[in-house]
Amino acid sequence: MNIQEAKEEIKKTVRAYTARTAAGTFRIPVPRQRPVLLIGPPGIGKTAIMEQIAGECGVGLVSYTMTHHTRQSAIGLPVLTEKQFAGKEYTVTSYTMSEIIASVYEQMEKTGCRDGILFLDEINCVSETLMPAMLQFLQYKTFGSHTLPEGWVIVAAGNPPAYNRSVREFDTVTLDRVRCMNVKPDFTIWKTYAVARGLHPAVLSFLELRPERFYVMEPGEKGFVTGRAWEDLSEILLTMEELDLGVEDVLFGQYLQDEDTATEFTFYYRLYEKWKKELKPEQILTGAADMPTNLPSLPFDERLCIVWLLLQRIYTMSGAYEEQQKLAESLRFFSDGLSRDLAALSTEQLTALIDDRLDSRRRSLAVRKENGLLDAKEGEREQRLFEVIRGCREEIRLGGAADAFSGKSEEERVQAERQRSELTAAIRNGAAFIKETFGEKQELVIFLTGIRERSVCAGILKREPELRTQAEQLLGADRREAELRKRLE
Repeated sequence: MNIQEAKEEIKKTVRAYTARTAAGTFRIPVPRQRPVLLIGPPGIGKTAIMEQIAGECGVGLVSYTMTHHTRQSAIGLPVLTEKQFAGKEYTVTSYTMSEIIASVYEQMEKTGCRDGILFLDEINCVSETLMPAMLQFLQYKTFGSHTLPEGWVIVAAGNPPAYNRSVREFDTVTLDRVRCMNVKPDFTIWKTYAVARGLHPAVLSFLELRPERFYVMEPGEKGFVTGRAWEDLSEILLTMEELDLGVEDVLFGQYLQDEDTATEFTFYYRLYEKWKKELKPEQILTGAADMPTNLPSLPFDERLCIVWLLLQRIYTMSGAYEEQQKLAESLRFFSDGLSRDLAALSTEQLTALIDDRLDSRRRSLAVRKENGLLDAKEGEREQRLFEVIRGCREEIRLGGAADAFSGKSEEERVQAERQRSELTAAIRNGAAFIKETFGEKQELVIFLTGIRERSVCAGILKREPELRTQAEQLLGADRREAELRKRLE
């Protein structure tokens, strides 16, 4: 299965394992809740999906890389205690609480979530002394004398032996007590994630052209490339370009540790740089640019660069619109929370109420941030929201109208509507430019596919009858051609 299928299956598992009857007992008894074991090559996103699953299921998450643990830290340290048996006193050995299980209880205290996921990465690379305890934990959910709290689902991950010399294979007895999912790399699935994350257009367009370069890893060979490498390379490229630091060729080989892949991408990136300077996407998307006459005769890889330069600008605009829309909605929600008879409150009472609600929101965000459930975009949006709220509070404190929030909320909504209109025009102009330049060919198919892969843009496309019909005709024909080619092969 691919990583998206694994994610959906784990989400179902979490919901099934944490489901309770009306009496409060688990629908599936804890002894029958088999741990999930993800087995797949490195860098395909096994770790990344766990945060997504926890956030989407609304449960806690504790992650551990098991290669960092010793038997003592996992099980706990032995302590001597006195106990009586049959009237006689004996000295017996017990254990302090496992560091791993203690972390689960700490997470429950911080978040208030009684259900959660305990993710144990690289589980088949643990030391020889820890392996028996790990097998016992997978079977009985117990380390030493301490049991994992009910409502917590165990998900473990490991690499196949072909990719890691340190792994230990599980025996049949253990495998009979877990749900084993074998995960394989899949560029199509990764691309959907990459587009949503806003990865660098040179990375996306190169892999669109050369999908076989997405994941390069042959057992026993030194050279390799993973999805993680492409994502990290994208981050450094975007940052260095924004800071105008200059990108040297040596950078690519530091991330793409396969010589052929690094060489090909270096050449492609220089093409991307060239067209980024010569083409002006902002002007094209506003309908104000003159069309260069040599574009139709360009090699396909350069035409692809041009398409993705336009898509990058549209994605940037769609991201800004989406954030503005969410900001306006958050402000409206905050304003509705103050919907009591504001006129009956004094200025001091109203500002105190605003401060109280603001502090409550800030504490909630701090907990989410500490537990890795607050992404960078949401953090930035919340910071903007706090600034707007503080501005309205200051306006009220200085004698302004009590409805300052509703006025500001409307202002932010109008700004979001303006951005939506600009995004709509950009999509329309981009499609017209590509159609006029290259015709209704592969370039337009790629452009419209890229639009549909971004949910905000896809929503706008649905409201544009002419573009929607064109997309349905082109993408439908393209899909039928691909299916026919597959059958012939």
